[in-house]
Amino acid sequence: MSVLAAGAMCILAVVEVDLGGTWTLSGNDAASKPVRCEAQVPGDVHSALFASGLMPDPYFGRNERDVQWVGKGDWTFEREFSVDAAVLGHSVVVLRLEDCDTFADAYINGVKVGSAHDRFRRWDFDAKGALKAGENEIKLVFASSWRRGDELAAKAGKPYPMSNSELTWFNNGALIRKPACHRGWDWGLAQLTTGPCGKVALVASDGDRIDYVYSDQAFNADLSHCTLRVFAEIEDGSVVTNIVEIDAPPLWWPNGQGEQRFYEYSVPVKGRTVSGRVGLRKVEVDTAGDGMCFKVNNRPVFMKGANWIPCDAFDSRQTKERFRDLLESAAAANMNMIRLWGGGQYEKDEFYDICDELGLMVWHDQMFSCAVYPSDDGFLADVKAETVHQVKRLRDHASIALWCGDNECIGAARGWFGDVISKEARPGYIADTKLRYAVQEDAVSLADPTRRFWPSSPCAGKADFEHDAWHVDGTGDMHIWTVWHENKPFADYYKYRPRFCSEFGFQSFSSREVAETYCAPGGIASGNPDFEWHQKNIGGNDRIRKTFARYFREPKDMDGVLYLSQVQQAMAIKTAVEGWRALRPYCMGTLYWQLNDLWPVASWSSLEYGGKWKHLHYHAKRFFAPVAVAARPSANGDAVEFWAFNDTASVVEADVEGALMDFSGKVLLDESAAVKLPPGRAVKLDERRLHEFGTEDERKGRFVSMRLVAYVDGRKSVHRNEWFFAPFKDSPLEEAKITVGRARCPQRDAAAWDKPPYQVTLTTDKPAFFVWANAKGIRGEFDDNSFTLLPGEPRTLVFTPKDKGVTLEAFKKALSVSHLRQTY
Repeated sequence: MSVLAAGAMCILAVVEVDLGGTWTLSGNDAASKPVRCEAQVPGDVHSALFASGLMPDPYFGRNERDVQWVGKGDWTFEREFSVDAAVLGHSVVVLRLEDCDTFADAYINGVKVGSAHDRFRRWDFDAKGALKAGENEIKLVFASSWRRGDELAAKAGKPYPMSNSELTWFNNGALIRKPACHRGWDWGLAQLTTGPCGKVALVASDGDRIDYVYSDQAFNADLSHCTLRVFAEIEDGSVVTNIVEIDAPPLWWPNGQGEQRFYEYSVPVKGRTVSGRVGLRKVEVDTAGDGMCFKVNNRPVFMKGANWIPCDAFDSRQTKERFRDLLESAAAANMNMIRLWGGGQYEKDEFYDICDELGLMVWHDQMFSCAVYPSDDGFLADVKAETVHQVKRLRDHASIALWCGDNECIGAARGWFGDVISKEARPGYIADTKLRYAVQEDAVSLADPTRRFWPSSPCAGKADFEHDAWHVDGTGDMHIWTVWHENKPFADYYKYRPRFCSEFGFQSFSSREVAETYCAPGGIASGNPDFEWHQKNIGGNDRIRKTFARYFREPKDMDGVLYLSQVQQAMAIKTAVEGWRALRPYCMGTLYWQLNDLWPVASWSSLEYGGKWKHLHYHAKRFFAPVAVAARPSANGDAVEFWAFNDTASVVEADVEGALMDFSGKVLLDESAAVKLPPGRAVKLDERRLHEFGTEDERKGRFVSMRLVAYVDGRKSVHRNEWFFAPFKDSPLEEAKITVGRARCPQRDAAAWDKPPYQVTLTTDKPAFFVWANAKGIRGEFDDNSFTLLPGEPRTLVFTPKDKGVTLEAFKKALSVSHLRQTY
């Protein structure tokens, strides 16, 4: 493996000795008795202890509270390795640590070669003098981040609080540079992990080590020519620059806007060849008129996506396969942007490679979240060092759209912590935050002048501490949390007119399949201690149940509770997204909270732990569709507006159909029209007064079914949607009987009759809502789900398993179908 930035390879005189593999871990257990076991590097202490049977599964039941001793302890990783004389013949040999979490002293043959104290920095320690030809021993001694954080707090002179303190046992996360969510969050367990989570290697060189390779791109006005400047940073601090002129550059586009094409280059560096691959594209963040619009290759693009947290609580489980599964699900749901949240971590190279391949742009927070942070010289020096390193490491990824300073720290500094920070002390914390922003902005400007630095999310585009970006919707990006945290109706989303909404969400429970992984048999029930433990947002379960009462009739059993929680989550986010898409170009982006989970839990995710799609994710695939139809109430609430969206770069000709129906399936009114949808636009198709659909009592028994048929890029596109005039609890839903056809293989080749994908056709005698097909115990997804099924309109679903060896017979046995009316 080279020592270059992601996406680059080369032939070098530099020698790298990878020290990854099996090490020995030692420390003390909860009873202070010595323990010793094998550990994989890269890896973490928790994973090693669990694999060796020395720690119970923290994800099961309430075990989380019983394994806090792991984070309180000191741990040593050690191994023997061999070095030949040729390596020692180089003038420089460094021990390189990446993603070293967090406080570690490194020893080679008993000689201390260096100390690390910041997970987000790359550490190079001079190791040559400690090495010898032949067998050597290395030890990495990790001090407890818990203890070190408490020690730093005792010396700080004033408190530096971080939110979610009621959910964790460790409250000094703002003082140490490791993922904030390790201390616990309102969707995550508290496990203060530690260990050599990234590369551990010896790198030998003779002043010719290349530490970073990156490039910048300059286009002419019509993008017909690109000047690519490739920079190679040498270990002595010098930079070698090469220029490549590219006519008719192959452009890289976000998902849904065009292809993800790449340009491969080879340039000379000190007599050798450096090769790499980049996506050529021009990205701008247009904030004219207080808006926020991402322009890619001169085209305004409406951003559709979700927020990303680490894909697992333990580093050893954060694999390329997990990244791909989750990110492919995001792209399949028509997303084009992921916001990498600032309370997690800078991800592995593979994460960004996959985003590049899938056209998922990355709004990239830096690793600060929901806290006030110090501004002493030592802390700010770490901030600068980690920012420069990570930005140089990642900047050649086409997917990265923006560097953002933090998550919600403006709000934190403005007065979140009134119980520990007096009003009189608040200006000092604001000053601390402004100093940090200045360091970050300077570091980004130094390491990547090609991208915009955005101080915080949310903010007005500058470090404006006079306004609260949760409630001011006319500028910058917003976080909107009143619907969830204040238990407001979903229709409250219509009250906001965000320029760009980068966080909003609504919780649901996990599926029964996931709940069975953390609850003992019979334990999946409201009030069960194990079930309740897997809700980290205080009052969250009650809020879910209270929302049932607003929209649904009381569910008859726990399966109904789990199902309805996911249905109402989908309803909430659908309401917001469709309402804000209609505001285009005033609003140019919606990123809901959150895409994924890092353990099995009740949360705001649309992909539950393990990657299974919740109802929300299927709805996202539809409400983020590039060409879509939707309805929303008029501003004064006395009418219904009908809208069509076209996010493509071409005019789309479409047929739009609308039918007023009752819940028996009878069509009361049926209309259609041919429309032309201009590129990149939201178009208001019609507006109808409520009385046109009947009296208030009559409307409770009716709904509008919408259908848009178009050809997009030569392929037929059919988008369906509905509008309901009253909550489902007030609607006379009929007991629809859904007939499940014979499951079969769609392949024409007889030899493949028992190979996936598999398909099944559903029909109904009455309208059925939120129809849910499930293949219990089989990892995989349907091409559509959680939809409305109407009489006379059969729906054929295609199921694709994620694992090999799933037979047609197994799919038939696992298949079940349910719908809303069955919950009561």
